[in-house]
Amino acid sequence: MGMTEQVLTRAEELRRSALAKVRSGEVDEALSMYDAALAVVEDEEARELIVINKADAMIAIERSGPEVQSLPTVVMRRRNLRHVYLAAYALVFKYRMEKELKRATFYGQLALETAEEANEPLWKIGALNELASIYDIDSKFASAIACGEHAVALIEQLANPEEHRLAYGLALENLGASKLLNNEIEEGIALVEKALPFIAAPMHVAEAYIDLCFGYLAAENLERAWQYGQEALELATESRQIRNGHYLLGEVAYKMGDISLAEFHFDKLAAFYPDFRHLKSLLFAIDLRSMVNLKL
Repeated sequence: MGMTEQVLTRAEELRRSALAKVRSGEVDEALSMYDAALAVVEDEEARELIVINKADAMIAIERSGPEVQSLPTVVMRRRNLRHVYLAAYALVFKYRMEKELKRATFYGQLALETAEEANEPLWKIGALNELASIYDIDSKFASAIACGEHAVALIEQLANPEEHRLAYGLALENLGASKLLNNEIEEGIALVEKALPFIAAPMHVAEAYIDLCFGYLAAENLERAWQYGQEALELATESRQIRNGHYLLGEVAYKMGDISLAEFHFDKLAAFYPDFRHLKSLLFAIDLRSMVNLKL
């Protein structure tokens, strides 16, 4: 093996190790590994992939830098379809988290077009799931459902769907949530419950439980709604999920006639909005579910 091949092999080892660190939540260690890989590799295509991966890790911890800023250039340069897809996908996540939905949609559609051009089903599934999430946030539920149904169908057509249990679970959960938000309650509940055996991460399970609390509340099954709402709060660490859990449990308690328990949860929710002094009174006066988007 020549020196060039040795350098490329070492850089690729560092890149793969960094990816593993990102998956285990050790992002700072991953960033150091990406820097070490960039320090040794000169091949332009290999460097570009490392830069994309590093930018993706930085976006995950809401950090910016030259690598993140280079992603649109990677997309426009179109040197390698895989790199175009990965860069566009990273930008989708960045702009979705920043609530810049027009930009997120642009890059989501571009990622999907790139996946179709490359004829890569797994890429298509990833892009469709991201687009469905964007459309949910933007209250475009019919579009979210169309993307979700396409993603689920693609996974079910894979040669070995068992290899993609997590992707299948998340796609089913996303689709079920879109159905619930579109007032297709029975079908939405069924899809989210079907997703549960396929997902394990506490954040994803909490999201599913919140959606089921919302669905069973809409179906007037207060006992099941209360059960899922409580389980969601036990798992939730994300602010949006905690707010939604307290809001829904307050609504369930109110419908059950337990005013003191409703007050407890509405007080917890109101603490997130210190400038909205009359929020609790509003919650007791009006059922806001038809006006509230749980994905915001």
